[in-house]
Amino acid sequence: MAPSLYELRRQLCYTVSYNIICLERIKRCVVVILLEEKLGRSRELLVQALGRQSSFWGLGKTAGEIYGALYLSSGPLSLEEVAARLELTKGNISIAVRQLEQLGMVRRSWQKGDRRVFFEAEGDFWKIAQSFLGLRHRPEFSQSFAMLEESVRLAADAGQSAERDQLLERLRSLQEFYRLVDSMVELVLSATPEKIKAMMEMFSAVFAAADGSMQGKDFMAAEK
Repeated sequence: MAPSLYELRRQLCYTVSYNIICLERIKRCVVVILLEEKLGRSRELLVQALGRQSSFWGLGKTAGEIYGALYLSSGPLSLEEVAARLELTKGNISIAVRQLEQLGMVRRSWQKGDRRVFFEAEGDFWKIAQSFLGLRHRPEFSQSFAMLEESVRLAADAGQSAERDQLLERLRSLQEFYRLVDSMVELVLSATPEKIKAMMEMFSAVFAAADGSMQGKDFMAAEK
């Protein structure tokens, strides 16, 4: 017996409704997948960016990538987990992590019932900056400054000559720069983030006013 028209309509409505539900579910899955891909790409780009930055500062790319992986993690990670995420060997990870620990960018943590050592990123960037800048007090930095001072003294005590004058001029120029940088670092180490921010805003306002004044003078000169 052939199905009635009512039964055919009912089956058609059911089929259409089922397909609509399936399409909606597929759309939701696609949206979730695309969002996850964007999040994954976002994480990947940050890790790469930090790797480039740390390489520029002489720490090596791996150190920056490790910090990025730890910073983006919702909890502490073991060396094995960091190595797996970055697809690196545990040996390379271990060396770079020690560098980050010395700079105060990473700290150790332990979990109850687990013998492994875990690591987490320091999230206070101001604290990291102060720790990094504070390294200038290490013996090798202090020694380099002292050597420059001695170099200036020896050149000044040398016999008068054009070569001596040229050397002394360049040494004193570098000496002045070193002292300026040292004073700036001292200021950063002693000031709070709020004070530094206020100073930067003040300097920006001064520079903007000076730039506006110069543009006004150029305009007046052009009018004449």
